Amino acid sequence: MRAFEYALGLYSILIGLAIADIATSFHRLVRGRAVVRWDPLALLAALYALLIAIGMWFDLWGVRNVAATRQFFFYLVLVAELFIIFLIAAASLPDDAESGRDLREFYAANRRYFWVLIALFQLSYTALGLYFAGGQLSRAPAYYRYAFAVQMSVLSLGPLALATCASRALHYGVIAVLIATLVWHYSVYSIS
Repeated sequence: MRAFEYALGLYSILIGLAIADIATSFHRLVRGRAVVRWDPLALLAALYALLIAIGMWFDLWGVRNVAATRQFFFYLVLVAELFIIFLIAAASLPDDAESGRDLREFYAANRRYFWVLIALFQLSYTALGLYFAGGQLSRAPAYYRYAFAVQMSVLSLGPLALATCASRALHYGVIAVLIATLVWHYSVYSIS
């Protein structure tokens, strides 16, 4: 077993738990659909949480050859970041149809906590991205550095705006931009 394969074990568990939590919560809501008042905004937020978790799986492959990820400090930082992803996933949907009968109310009551967690994750993600890709960024063309800066700004500032503003129209627009930005970010990734 190589060092990356050993290190990947705990990462895999945390990402798997995050995805499983979203899937389980969604399953319970679908099973209790007769008593659930659905809200697209809550479902879009859960989709965004799912995309973050899946994206981190791809990111882990991208740092497989970086020796620093297997040193205790960075391993601890990555575990903490994945723990935040689990908290995001756990906060994205109610745990059962009884406590989450009205997804609109659930989203409104949970909005600040959910988006602050995402902002915290994204700030940490950006810092790690600068650490791991800093050398490559300094050698990259100016348009690529600009695109990276815009992308990380959108992904960091969008959640902060959603944590502080309750406008549903703003939430729909910003979540759509966040999802599009995340999909664009990962569209060039592959596991090979």
